[in-house]
Amino acid sequence: MTTQQGFEEAVAEYLERTRGMIGEEVMENLPPTPPSPIDNSGPPFEATLRLDERTVRNYALSIGDDNPLFINPEYGQRSRYGCQLAPGPILALIRYPSAHGAKRPQGYPFANFISGTAWEFYDVIRAGSKFRSSKVTKEVIEREGSQGKLVFLISEVNYWDFHGDLPAKCYGTQIMVPQKSMESSRAVPPERLGRHMMYERKASLYTPEQIEEYVGLMEGFQRRGAEPLYWEDVQVGDKIGPMVLPPWSLQDQVSRHFMDYCTKAAENLPGDELAFEPSYHHSRKTGEWVRVHPITRWPWTPGSEHEDALLAIYRGLPGPFDFGVQRVQIPAQLLTNWMGDEGFIRRLYIALRKPVFYGDVTIYTGTVVKKFKETQTGEDGPGAAPGQAEYNAVGISIEGENQVGEAQAPGSATVYLPSRETGPVKLPVPHPARPPFVSYSEYRKDWY
Repeated sequence: MTTQQGFEEAVAEYLERTRGMIGEEVMENLPPTPPSPIDNSGPPFEATLRLDERTVRNYALSIGDDNPLFINPEYGQRSRYGCQLAPGPILALIRYPSAHGAKRPQGYPFANFISGTAWEFYDVIRAGSKFRSSKVTKEVIEREGSQGKLVFLISEVNYWDFHGDLPAKCYGTQIMVPQKSMESSRAVPPERLGRHMMYERKASLYTPEQIEEYVGLMEGFQRRGAEPLYWEDVQVGDKIGPMVLPPWSLQDQVSRHFMDYCTKAAENLPGDELAFEPSYHHSRKTGEWVRVHPITRWPWTPGSEHEDALLAIYRGLPGPFDFGVQRVQIPAQLLTNWMGDEGFIRRLYIALRKPVFYGDVTIYTGTVVKKFKETQTGEDGPGAAPGQAEYNAVGISIEGENQVGEAQAPGSATVYLPSRETGPVKLPVPHPARPPFVSYSEYRKDWY
């Protein structure tokens, strides 16, 4: 006689299997199988996405950034780079920056959220680039939080262009929150919906005075553009922003679907971007990602938990909420508008503390907390950048707060600035072929 697996057993199984994946390539977000023209003999794996001019422009606009360096090829050609650039976090479209651990058709009883990304950049990202990537699970960390036990999955993603150069790498943090209401699968039984909610707050109402204030802040944050910001002119204590993200809407959700899901291979799609009928047949055939809609009682898919007001409850949330992987990319604009075209984001960490619910405003601010020089050393060989160079750096503390005063997206950054004495920022930044792994305990606090 077979005994049905219980909640604790399912959690223990997930942890055991996921720990066994440490150091292994994460087989998520991979290219389509042959006879596709994509080389899938990796790692590293060739990405299907090509960062052509239009894709870069559409991506920048999907995160609310209309910087001409990113959306206007002619402007980029007149810059010191000689071409249109892309915001560095666009590489999250090349390979999703965090891992989800062990999988099985019925799933495990966890509500999962990307809870942060930490980027290291060694060069700008140029329009026209193609990429290969490798993603490896590096750490599995258990902690106690306000919701009980939390499991953090830390992954390391390297991104190589087709010259074999490494312009960036990313450390992704995925948080897994065990949910007893899910029993031993990934879906909450309809009769248990709403019994255990992670948050209770509903969408906010705004007074005319609040709207006027936020609109004023939006219009008041100016872009520096081509005018250089010199290191000598920056002081510890300088304030950056505020940059205001308007109330989160369905349009923001759709823009993420448009840029992200359309780049994935058909067999790796989560289902919610398909029309209902193929999604229905896929769910019936595989048994994966099935939810019973609480109103219609038809099967549905979990990605829709983000934007569907009726399905969000399956994630323990009271209403539609944002895609974390999109939100961690947005604060880069706070830095690029402040530092101008001549600055370079060397490190950027954004943590996610609270969901952005439908209608939430986010106010991003920064403070210069450190001013220093640092030397970077590289090596010869494929994927490396040789030499040694000294950089004029500033450390920046970032805060992202919503309209009710909750900390949503704190973080930190290191920015390299041009100097009147030593000239422009030297790129690429020298580095070894395989830059050392930075652990979660290091990048999550004061990563300057």
